[in-house]
Amino acid sequence: MVCRENKGRSAVIGYQKHLLKQLGYRDYDDFELQSGIHEFGHEYEGFPRPSKEDQLTFLKGLKQQIETDPNISAADKYRQSDRQPGLVTRLDQEMARLKTGKDEQGRLLRPEQLQRGQDLAAMQRLGVLLKRNQEAKDKFFDVYARGMGVDAKTARARWKSLVRRQASERENTRISLTDSWRDNLAVAGFTSRQQADIGQSNVSREALRIMEEERRAKLASLPTRPSITSAQRVRVPERGGATTQCVGAGGCGQFGHERSACPNQTLVKQRDDARAQWKQLGAEITRHQERSNEAFRNGWAYEGPSEKLMTEMRQDRDAALRHDQQVTDALVGGQQGVIKCEQCAQFGHLKNECPNAQRVEELEDLRQQVNDRQKAMDERYARMDELEAQGSYDEEEFAKLRSEAGTEGAYRDHAINQFKDKRAEIAGAAIRCVGGCGQFGHAREECPNAALLDEVAAHAQEAEKIREQVRHRAALRGQNPDTAALTDADHAQYDAWYAKSVDIDQRLLDAGIDPNQVSTANALTSKPTGPSSARIQEVGYNPDTGYLEVTTRPYTRKRDGQVMAPKTYAYRMSPSQYQQMMAASSLTSYVSQSVWARNGANGNYQFENTAEAEEAAVQRKCATCGRWASMTSAHTCPVPGSRAGQDDSARRAQIKAEKKAARAAGRPVQMPPELVSMAPSASLRFDKNGGSMHYAHPNQVDNALAAGKVTGSQVRASFLDATVSGQVVAWNDADGQAKLSTNREDGAVIQCTCRSFKQDGTCRHVRLVGAAMASRYAADYPAVGSPLRTAPLPAPAPTREETAKDAPEEGFARMTYAQIRQRRAEMRGDERVRATESAKAKDGRWLRAAGAVDGRTGQRVKTPQAWSESGISPDPADATGTGSVRLTRSKDVQDGLRAGLRQETGKHWSVTRKPDGWLHITTALQRRTSDREITMPERVELAKALKMPVDRVSAHGVSVPPDNGWRAEFLDRAHGKTPRVFGERFVARADQRPEVMLDL
Repeated sequence: MVCRENKGRSAVIGYQKHLLKQLGYRDYDDFELQSGIHEFGHEYEGFPRPSKEDQLTFLKGLKQQIETDPNISAADKYRQSDRQPGLVTRLDQEMARLKTGKDEQGRLLRPEQLQRGQDLAAMQRLGVLLKRNQEAKDKFFDVYARGMGVDAKTARARWKSLVRRQASERENTRISLTDSWRDNLAVAGFTSRQQADIGQSNVSREALRIMEEERRAKLASLPTRPSITSAQRVRVPERGGATTQCVGAGGCGQFGHERSACPNQTLVKQRDDARAQWKQLGAEITRHQERSNEAFRNGWAYEGPSEKLMTEMRQDRDAALRHDQQVTDALVGGQQGVIKCEQCAQFGHLKNECPNAQRVEELEDLRQQVNDRQKAMDERYARMDELEAQGSYDEEEFAKLRSEAGTEGAYRDHAINQFKDKRAEIAGAAIRCVGGCGQFGHAREECPNAALLDEVAAHAQEAEKIREQVRHRAALRGQNPDTAALTDADHAQYDAWYAKSVDIDQRLLDAGIDPNQVSTANALTSKPTGPSSARIQEVGYNPDTGYLEVTTRPYTRKRDGQVMAPKTYAYRMSPSQYQQMMAASSLTSYVSQSVWARNGANGNYQFENTAEAEEAAVQRKCATCGRWASMTSAHTCPVPGSRAGQDDSARRAQIKAEKKAARAAGRPVQMPPELVSMAPSASLRFDKNGGSMHYAHPNQVDNALAAGKVTGSQVRASFLDATVSGQVVAWNDADGQAKLSTNREDGAVIQCTCRSFKQDGTCRHVRLVGAAMASRYAADYPAVGSPLRTAPLPAPAPTREETAKDAPEEGFARMTYAQIRQRRAEMRGDERVRATESAKAKDGRWLRAAGAVDGRTGQRVKTPQAWSESGISPDPADATGTGSVRLTRSKDVQDGLRAGLRQETGKHWSVTRKPDGWLHITTALQRRTSDREITMPERVELAKALKMPVDRVSAHGVSVPPDNGWRAEFLDRAHGKTPRVFGERFVARADQRPEVMLDL
């Protein structure tokens, strides 16, 4: 793609194509590059317009980089063509335009052909954006392939087929690169960082939408089950009086006391006696009624109780039933949380679980029969009254009416008796086994499942014993029992306990008992030592996926008295964090301060997006690995042909192996470092050795090291007599100083074709490559003892399990999408401020001093070369003796600054050097905050030691420019001296100083 407006922009885009190919990204198109540069142009809007010198400097540097890149052909560099000129040719054309202000035809440049500040900023940073886009796209290919059960190559081919369709075959969707599409993107399996990095051209958006719809359809067809089973749910009792209930034989059902201390025994005895009486009478009446009905159907003779006796029995039964209901109402009617069925008007259950739905319908039918028979009987008596009033009537008709009225009355009385019997049956069926199996039709003392319930109770007591054993073992190891991580022995005990819980729950189901009402896990909460909460009703957790559900209690809203239903919130949490939460002294406080924390403080517990949260609630049979898993970003089973999936799986296997070894040894877990493999993207030539080297870019390596990672920097070097290839290992030590090793035992994998390497395993070519890379990375070489060497973890293939173990690891941390966007916006804001200040400094009013100046007079001095406490010298030969520092040697300056600060403060300070020669002073790594920043007290201490205002010390420390004057100044400051020399600074021109301008 040749950009007619600006040849420099066109060259940048063309060069980025080559770099993407070198990094292995070949599934990209021109529209992604164009969209990227336009997107960055929007993000850097407001940058000051660059000067002609700035533009020429940038273009010359880019030209040199392209000319020295051996992977770009001469034709691609120098091609002369109107339609597709070479990269260097375009740069030459743009530089000629800048110098003359005219294009190739001699016409003045139009405004759209000139560079704005945001254009140059976008060009300079385009590689960062494109690399992010391509990495995020690769991750989406993995997500798609994993869900569809295909390889990554198929996913890439599907993407290509969608983005390369003709415009007529696509939706003609007009978009804005500043809209909220990326903010609202929700893909289950995508992390927040990938969401922030994905490209957003209209073609990319359309392809991603179609592929995501295909993946969701495939997931919907896979076998599915809930993420949390009943055995993994814990009902949490209310804190305070509601933690105990008077249940069991002779219990009143009230909360706040146990059966042994029940104050309602008189009422309980009346209720139980009345209940026993009406149940006995009801059973006898039912028996006689059934025999009478059977005799009537078969024409048999039946001599049972007389109608009068049956009537008396029903009256006694109804009286006992009313007394039972009155006493029950007195016991529970005034309590908070008492449940009364709207359907059958009985206590103890809700309408949706009522066992009397059919009986209530039958009761209403009987009520209607009574009314119909009564109406028919009244009609006949009314007719008889009319005939008598006439004085003369037909005797046969009158006798017939009397007979029909008597028949209707008999049927009515029979329906009335059936109505009373049905009402008693409803009351009996509503009796619930409170404190037992929860079933209807019997009380706790009559429960036929008593043996199974006793086993549930015993199993709950066993869990309490296990908990005490775990705490005891933690105390013996010298750890805090409330926060100690579980060992393998602990996990084994809990796993065995939960396995038995599943078996008991199955037997409860077989007996018709809802495990959610009488679960073995729920039985834990009946103990006063278990978690309790006034706000949380239930907690569910799956230790395999880390999926957590927290359900709140229903409550009455104060402002309008409306009863608010329970709400369930979903999070993710590591198993050790879950154990700490459930062992906390206050479950509500723990959840409120961590899981429910506001202002983004609970980001580690949140899902990446809404689609992730919905997908985490279920487990599916993964189409790629065949295991049960929630198809979220946590499930990263290897995808054939993936660029990154294999590394992630191996790392998780290493972490689990280290955890197991640490638990067995009773030592803290040492997390293995994250190894980041970096492809070659920079080049250099060995002038004296006749060779060239292609290696990982220093900026990429520096960023990874600053993030605490270990880099595997790939390299390819060609010499006249040999070729070196492989990757070296770079890392930061405890002080933050970069180290580099080519040693295989440190994790490096490098080889050379020369004879010396084959004999000794190393050679001068390897050493030359190591030294050259160390110089570019500002790293010490040769170095030994990389984190990969001190923590040699095996990397076995993951064992085949039925369920994927995708729960977050201990210490898991993440940045939310909002945090990532905010950080990047802040970085762009800082860049904009620096660019504006630089532009102001170069507007002619300010000039840079020619060099170092005297600390007292401000007069220019010769460039310092040697520093000591006794003096500063421009002669490097004076850097002899103890305490002398040669200012051109960064390592010596580092040591001098460390020694001076230790002498002044009595503590160690970190001094590191960067590839561009800058030195950085900060606090020791172990004293920094979780965000790797310096605490405010230490910022004050460092400012005091260096004799500078505290606002000059940022949250990340103090930087020393790569100039001998600055180095001498900071050595004086670090050793408690007033600076004898100042480094070069911006100074006002003589004719532009404030006092001169006032005279005008």
